[in-house]
Amino acid sequence: IMIASFLSGLAGAITQKSLQVGNRNALLFTIELCAASILILLVSFITSEDGRLIRERGFFDEWTVSTIIPILTNSAGGILVGLVIKYAGTVQKGFALIFGILLSGVVQSIVDTNKTLSREEVAGGLLAAVSLWMHSTYPYVEQKHHGEERAHSSVAETGTNTVRGRKSRKED
Repeated sequence: IMIASFLSGLAGAITQKSLQVGNRNALLFTIELCAASILILLVSFITSEDGRLIRERGFFDEWTVSTIIPILTNSAGGILVGLVIKYAGTVQKGFALIFGILLSGVVQSIVDTNKTLSREEVAGGLLAAVSLWMHSTYPYVEQKHHGEERAHSSVAETGTNTVRGRKSRKED
């Protein structure tokens, strides 16, 4: 679980950097991920028992109109995740995911009278709420390094061209 969590966080950070710093198009990025998924599924199609059944019966065997609903919601969700990561970031996406799970649990416990929230679910929800509050109250602020400011200001103040520590020929 720890390795999977680490890899998920790493993938989120790389995705966020690609979308925000690299200024990638979120929709194009989603299409690229879909293409990679198709390639992986093709390998599974060739090697698995399910792939054998699909080859025998056909891809659309036993499909109904309602089969399309999870496919469309999953693809719309993928596009939305890409846009959320690009404009809000991975951390906010994680908070939204946790809040959605908590909200689903609360609604399920209200709708289904046989289902109640466990102590673990309540504790997890409280931890998520506290972490969301802490993150929004004390956001990350990038600090400038003093050495970089000094180097830039000394060049501006002296007016010298510091190519290899010497003045240019025009200034001599």
